[in-house]
Amino acid sequence: MKTLNLQNGERVTLEFSLIESRISTQERIKYYTERLNGCSNVSEVNMYSDALKVQKDKLQSITNILNKLI
Repeated sequence: MKTLNLQNGERVTLEFSLIESRISTQERIKYYTERLNGCSNVSEVNMYSDALKVQKDKLQSITNILNKLI
């Protein structure tokens, strides 16, 4: 595991960026969930399920990094 040595300003900037990314990702998860619930065929279900999985994985990664910063 690699360790980053960040100054206070850099740490705050990184944390702020990660929080913004987390909020955006949560909004995309909400959007894809709504789209998935309204699907009318199997190809749409597969497409939105895949998109939702990618966003959930991204959210988990962001959350893990934020937990390490705090």
